Amino acid sequence: LLLVCEVTGTIPDALFSLEQLNILVLSGNPVTGNLPMGFSRLTNLELLYLANNRLSGPITPLSNLPRLKELFLPQNSFSGSLPSELGNFTALTCLDLSYNLLSGSIPSSMGNMASLQRLELLYNKLTGTIPATLSRLHSLTYLDLASNRLTGSIPDSIGFISALKFLGLNHNLLHGSIPASLASLQQLERLTLGDNQLSGGIPAVLGDLPVLQNLVLFSNPLSGSIPTALGKLTNLLGLFITDNQLHGTVPSTLSNLSKLQELFLRGSQFSGRLPSASSPSLTQYRVGGNFFSHGEVKFRNCSAVVWDTSGNCLAGSLRVCGRASNQRPAAGCASFCGVEVGAADPLCGGHGYCSVNAFTAAGECVCDPNYMLNSSNSNACVSGAVGASLASGSAYVSLRGSASVLSNGSILLTGGAPNQQGAAFASPVMRLFHIPDKRSPCGTQLGFLAAFSFAMSPGGQGRGGEGLAFVVAAASSEKGAIVGLGGVGRRSVGVEFDSVLSVKHSDPNDNHVGVNVGGSPVSLASATAPLILNDAQTKHAWIHYDPTSAGTLRVFLSSDPVQPLTPTLTASVSLCSALKPTASDSLFLFGFVALSGSQPQRHAIFSWSFTTDSSRAQH
Repeated sequence: LLLVCEVTGTIPDALFSLEQLNILVLSGNPVTGNLPMGFSRLTNLELLYLANNRLSGPITPLSNLPRLKELFLPQNSFSGSLPSELGNFTALTCLDLSYNLLSGSIPSSMGNMASLQRLELLYNKLTGTIPATLSRLHSLTYLDLASNRLTGSIPDSIGFISALKFLGLNHNLLHGSIPASLASLQQLERLTLGDNQLSGGIPAVLGDLPVLQNLVLFSNPLSGSIPTALGKLTNLLGLFITDNQLHGTVPSTLSNLSKLQELFLRGSQFSGRLPSASSPSLTQYRVGGNFFSHGEVKFRNCSAVVWDTSGNCLAGSLRVCGRASNQRPAAGCASFCGVEVGAADPLCGGHGYCSVNAFTAAGECVCDPNYMLNSSNSNACVSGAVGASLASGSAYVSLRGSASVLSNGSILLTGGAPNQQGAAFASPVMRLFHIPDKRSPCGTQLGFLAAFSFAMSPGGQGRGGEGLAFVVAAASSEKGAIVGLGGVGRRSVGVEFDSVLSVKHSDPNDNHVGVNVGGSPVSLASATAPLILNDAQTKHAWIHYDPTSAGTLRVFLSSDPVQPLTPTLTASVSLCSALKPTASDSLFLFGFVALSGSQPQRHAIFSWSFTTDSSRAQH
């Protein structure tokens, strides 16, 4: 057993004289260079952990380790192909090569790894088809091949891996139909097939998976309707069927899903009655962008559910939690609703339409471009800026430093040169506090929900720049200076996505999320990011602030456009203490700041929104 901490430089040759070594752990060190050929001398090695380093080159030096049981190499920069000799590792139980730069096809010889229980190859550049020989891995419980460039169809033979509990094939180029043989995986708990080119219908036999907890089918050209048999998935926690070509009514059998926490049916062609929302555990109800025409939404716990019914054919009044909310049909709904589409809503002063606040379940005006809500009359849109929710690329974004808006509407905060600093703020300021007089320090505090997608490039030699941060800051303190979090003043709260390790700022590592108050570079709380921040891939973030009690800030992070159940970071933060509002100074701006530092790092924001949450107000 050899545990080595704070190792720098390359792997020393002296290690390979320890020929009786069984366990070698070098994870979480800034170790660089290629794998030495000397590894072939460690024939007694059983566990090898080299995760989260800066190693590169091929992994072929590890091809002759006959007793190896666990091999963990994630979050490095290994490249080249997977050696066919991996098939000789018949004692191996866990193989994790995720978050590298491996290319080529998955060798069919991997089907010989008879003891394998866990195989993770996600976030590489693998191509070719999924080898049918993987069906011989009868002990395999976890198979994740997501975020590669795999093509071809899903092999029917995967249904023979009877022990499988997790099958992850998201973000590939797979086509063909979803094989009915997946119903043979009676221990399967999570099936993720999102963002592929799968077509045809959803097999009704998927309803025969007795312990399935998550079914993820988003962004595929699936057709047909939702099978009624999915109502038999009584252990289901999350159903994600968005951005497809599915149509018809949503079966009433989904009301049997008593444990359901997240229902995502956005962006398809469903019609008729709104789907059931009767699960007492429900926290997300997203059914916008369809052709639903009627129904009443009854949540068991209205204050706990984030919901969206926008962009449907719900003419007139929709009752949500017993309250009426005005709805305006989206474009393309005339044939379903029989109403004029596109006319201005007189309830909003003739310059907007009425929608539903996802938190309060109350009707509110969404103003047309060049209009904003009158501060004294929330049912009137007057000439000015937009309201509380902004899309990137709008004319109502204030840019600073190196920031610019690209032709596709994305915001580039830094453009790939060292020592750049940029920022983008929403021009309309937000009122996060309602302060009636000087005797009430913070008055009524509102919560908020921020959601955005972003990407950060690796920088020079794979190293990160200074990262980016989401910030909320006093409007009166923003003078146009941009120097990271410090540039937005002391009355500020920021959430940083940091890709550089600063010992003097007490950073936990070079890939973390932190909450910073008062422009300080030292985080009040921090946590390791669950994915690599600076790999130039799109990330999705959600930031929830609940002002009740002492105030809680939760940060969620994912590579998918579906909010995870568990936050990456939870921190106790009081916006009242941090932002110090007064009766005459209670307006705040929100946006992003980024620094490339000494590295040529790019920081881009693709979409963003910010919504206040009056349902969680603290008085």
